[in-house]
Amino acid sequence: MLFPLFCIVALYLAQIDAKVMQYPLAAGMLLGTITLVQLRILPADSHRSLILFFVLLYLPYCILGWAVGKNEVSFGFPVQRISFLEGTLVEDSLLTRSNKQVLRLSLDAAQSKEGNRCSARGVTSALLSVDEVLVASSKVRLKGSYAKDQALFFADDVQVLNLTYLGLLRRSVLEHLERRIRAVTDDPQVQSLISMLVLGQTTESSFLLKDLSLAAGCAHTLALSGMHLQFFLLVSTSFASLLFGRFRGKRVGTLLPFLYVVLAGPKPSLVRALGMHFFSLLSLNRATGKVQAFLATFMVQLVLFPSALSSFACLFSYAAYGLLVTGTILPKFAGRNTILAVLGTAPASLLLVGSWNPMGLVFSYPVTGLINLAMALSVFSLLSVPGCIMILSWIYHLLLKILSLSSLLMLTFSLGGYLVYFVVVLTCVVAIGYAGRALQDRRRAHDELEIRLRFPLGNQNLAPDGDLVDDQEIWAELPLVQSGP
Repeated sequence: MLFPLFCIVALYLAQIDAKVMQYPLAAGMLLGTITLVQLRILPADSHRSLILFFVLLYLPYCILGWAVGKNEVSFGFPVQRISFLEGTLVEDSLLTRSNKQVLRLSLDAAQSKEGNRCSARGVTSALLSVDEVLVASSKVRLKGSYAKDQALFFADDVQVLNLTYLGLLRRSVLEHLERRIRAVTDDPQVQSLISMLVLGQTTESSFLLKDLSLAAGCAHTLALSGMHLQFFLLVSTSFASLLFGRFRGKRVGTLLPFLYVVLAGPKPSLVRALGMHFFSLLSLNRATGKVQAFLATFMVQLVLFPSALSSFACLFSYAAYGLLVTGTILPKFAGRNTILAVLGTAPASLLLVGSWNPMGLVFSYPVTGLINLAMALSVFSLLSVPGCIMILSWIYHLLLKILSLSSLLMLTFSLGGYLVYFVVVLTCVVAIGYAGRALQDRRRAHDELEIRLRFPLGNQNLAPDGDLVDDQEIWAELPLVQSGP
């Protein structure tokens, strides 16, 4: 159960200082030495588990270090001389408040101001003024220059060099769905809500709701994540179970969520949620099934989509869900999942914006419920189910009221506040665990191994020696047997 924590710590280390993850030989020698010492101390029957423990620690470290190297930006020329970039989009472009598109580009080559070409590698971000959304897998050529801090490439012009067949198909379907959204409603606010929840696309009308949700600590409810994928999983597996049975239905029902992830694009949180569901179907051990699915998804996603490591969405997704998986060994208490999710994602907020807001603990429940309802109504509205648009409009304005109220109660904490929160949560968990253990020991001492025998009421009769006893009546239904002649 501690392996998800190791993965979370490794992800944070990769974000804080990527060089820590680039010493596989030194890490292997250190872990190997510790393992060999433990093999000499521990009994022989535990050697297999110890070796497996070493592999499950060292293998994710190596894969994470490899992914860090794939994301690190490097050029054949100094960055100041770079004026052209060529690469492939790893995600769909995102609209900004200034009506520009943010691109995340996997670099292939670069060109200097003098026209000299050089090799390039890594994942970089670019800002471009363009009206349409550029879909993932597009190979583009950008003209511009890097900012002084070399964190962002300001592009003046773009040229799409190539687009795969899947990219063309996705763009065609997305354009069709956008026209469909405009056809079912004229309200730009409702249009923006449907686009965010179904397509993961941002419009000009989306920023009001996004800003309020960010201030309330509920920004994760609007971004496409495992919560949204669960809707398609629930609908698909429920329908497939009616047709093929429960066992086959869970596997056949994965098809619709898979197609949805292909349509929405390889967003880190969606890929993580789909991978977790897929590997959970293959797990044979119920006790450790979630941990196995978490580790397998973590390693497979980094191998197939190493560019996800440079996205904070990946860090938020794994930090939140990793603590939820680890939290299954903790005692149950009210709000456990939300408290643990905030505990895991607060450091990511500190890295991203320098502060974190604990008010998400209070407002996540009503906002999440409304978002889940809005997600279902958004899909039904695209299918022309009557009344959905009107209810979506009510939900949108209700969300505005709740998030506006939460923004008035916004609390901003730094690293010191997070440490206090961590100590309080740890203390409460220990106290709840101790109280539960004490109650269990008390019941065990009182009830003798917690086994209670309750007999049905009987009739008191006189025994031959004159004492009162209870005659327990036991009724058995036996087949009628016809006696012979």
